[in-house]
Amino acid sequence: MRRALIIAQREYLSFLRTPGFWISLLVMPMVGLVSGLAPQMIAKTEPPPTVAVLDLTGLGADGPGPWVVHALARTASGGADADSATDGRNRRARDARRSITVVATPAAFAGARTPAEAGQAIRAYMAAKTPLKDGRPLSGAVVIHGDRDQLQMDLWTPRPQVADWSDALASPLNDWLRRARLAAAGVPPGVADALNHRLTEVRDFSPQAAAGRVSLADKAPLLVAVGLSFLLWALVLTGAGILLNTVIEEKSNRVIEVLLSSASVTEILAGKILGGAALSLTTMSFWGAIAFWLLNRSAPDMLGVVGAALTGHGLVLWFAAFFIVGYLMYASIFAAIGSYCETPREAQTLLGPVMVLLTVPIVFLGATISAPEAPLLKILVWVPFFTPFLMTTRVAAGAPVLELVAALVEMVLMAAFVMWLSGRAFRSGALATEKLDPRRFLASMFRRDS
Repeated sequence: MRRALIIAQREYLSFLRTPGFWISLLVMPMVGLVSGLAPQMIAKTEPPPTVAVLDLTGLGADGPGPWVVHALARTASGGADADSATDGRNRRARDARRSITVVATPAAFAGARTPAEAGQAIRAYMAAKTPLKDGRPLSGAVVIHGDRDQLQMDLWTPRPQVADWSDALASPLNDWLRRARLAAAGVPPGVADALNHRLTEVRDFSPQAAAGRVSLADKAPLLVAVGLSFLLWALVLTGAGILLNTVIEEKSNRVIEVLLSSASVTEILAGKILGGAALSLTTMSFWGAIAFWLLNRSAPDMLGVVGAALTGHGLVLWFAAFFIVGYLMYASIFAAIGSYCETPREAQTLLGPVMVLLTVPIVFLGATISAPEAPLLKILVWVPFFTPFLMTTRVAAGAPVLELVAALVEMVLMAAFVMWLSGRAFRSGALATEKLDPRRFLASMFRRDS
C-alpha cells in the first residue's frame, strides 16, 4: 500500500506541474461563464429588428394593422400588454415583441393592393438589400389580409432560419380578431375588454412541494442533480483521459518497466488511479469554489436553495458514492487501454466503444429534467456503465432507498470485476512490445497466470 501511495503522489504532483492542467482547470469555468453571458452579450450588441406592417384588409384605423403597431409599441415601452395570460408561451411572445421596432412601411411596397403584389414587391426589396431611410436594414415585413372570418398574416424575413416572430405577431392579431368578432356580435367594447383581461393564470402545485405551490426550491434538486451528473461526466472524461495519456507516455518511454521492477502491477495501477482521483477532486473543489463565489456575488439567495438541494434526499452523499465507484471503473478501463498502446492513435482502436458508453447517458440526461420517472430511464439506470451519471437524477426524484442501495451494490460488484479484468490486461500490456492486437488484448484478460 505504501508503494501505491508513493506512485499516487508522484502522479498527482506530476500533473500539477504541467501547464496543461492549469489551463484545462480554468477553461471549464470560463466556458460556463461565457455560455451564460453569451445571450446577453449578443442581445446588447445586436440592433433591435425592424419590422414594417402592411394592412390590406381595408379597415383603416380600426383594422388589425394599426392594432399590431400599437401593441408592439406598448410592449416595447414596457406598458401593459393586452394579452395578459401568464403561460410560458405568451411570456416568450411578449419578450419577442419587446425587441421588435416598428418602422414606416417603405414606399416600394406601401402601395400594394393584393397579397401577391405585396409579396412580389417585398421579395425584390429584400433581395436588393435596400436599406431604410435611416440606413438600417429591414428585418421583416408583415402583410395582413383577409377579414373577420379568415384573417391571414404573411411574414417576410430575409433569413427565415433566424427570425421566428410568428407567435409574437400572431398574438396581437388574434386579440384584434377576438375583439372584432365580439363587436360584430353586439358586445360593447368595455365588456370585450373585461372578457380579454387576465384570462388565465396558471399556477403549479405538487404534493411534494413544501408550500403546496411549486417554487424554484422544489425544482432545484433535479436541476442540481443533472448538473452534478454533467460534472461527473466531465471529470471522468478529463481525469481518465489524462491517466490514459500518462500510461501511454510511460509505456513508450519504458518508464513503466522500471516501475514494475520495484512495485507490483496492483500497486502501480492503484497508485495511478488514486493519483488521477486526487487530481479530479482538486478540479472539482476548484470549480465548486468558483461556483460558490459567483453565486454569492450574483445571487446570494440561491446559495440556500442549492445547499438545500444538495442535502435533500442525501444527494451529495449518493453522488460521492457513485462518483467514486464510477471513476474507479472507468479509470481502470482507460489505464488498461493505455498499457497496450504506445501512441494515442493506437488507443483509438479500443477507445471507441468506451466513448460510446460515455455518450449514451449524456444523450438521455437532459430528458430526465422533464421525465425523471420515465420507464426507459428506470431501465437505463441499472446498466452499470450508465448508473453513475443517471442515478443522481433518481435520487433527486425521491427514489426509494432500497433502489439506490441495490444500484450502488451492483455498481460496486461491476467496478470490482472491471478492475480485476483491467489489472490482468494492464499486466499483460505493460510489458508487451508488439503492435496492438484486439484479440490478444481480450485473451490476456481471461488468460490464467502461469
